[in-house]
Amino acid sequence: MAQVLKDSVRDTILKNAGEEFLEQGYEKASMRSIAQKSKMTVGNLYRYFKSKDELSDTIVSPTYLLLNSMIDKITGGKLNMHSDGSGLPEDPEELRGMLSSVSEGLVDIYTDHRTEVNILMMGTAVNKRLTAWFSAVLARMISKSIGCPISDSRIELLSISYAESICGGIRTMLRNSQESSESLKKLVLIYLNSYLNMLSQEIPALD
Repeated sequence: MAQVLKDSVRDTILKNAGEEFLEQGYEKASMRSIAQKSKMTVGNLYRYFKSKDELSDTIVSPTYLLLNSMIDKITGGKLNMHSDGSGLPEDPEELRGMLSSVSEGLVDIYTDHRTEVNILMMGTAVNKRLTAWFSAVLARMISKSIGCPISDSRIELLSISYAESICGGIRTMLRNSQESSESLKKLVLIYLNSYLNMLSQEIPALD
């Protein structure tokens, strides 16, 4: 007779997995350690979650959906994490207004879901999807600024470098800040605007 998977056990696993990810980092976190913390065998753990990726996805996916909903609402449906960035406004002032709302929304989500956001920003599968999407959005902006086809491999290199830099900076700010929520929102906005300023300047042609 097949054993019944219990919601209470599943919740315990998710709680202990979250602690393991925060303590060890995503790469060093182990299913064996999570099983020990949950007082079960590794084999039993795998009955609930088939992999570390599945565990992390379960923890962070609701927060990922919150981020996606926030971006969709701020941009009036022009941009979300399933789009390619083609609906992004070209007017720098309109973009700045959006960045202000993004900064506020991001800090609010982090305040309410600190553990989940910290895990999401690790090397999880969800984080990789988020960075890839952000890179695609930036590629479109950089392509227009430089006047170079988006298919150019150099655009891809620039966009992924920007995406990783921006996401890494925001991760550092959120994790290490001792500022109030309102102060942190202003700092995130300053940080994002600094990148927009660079992208808004005349960029030398690649050729």
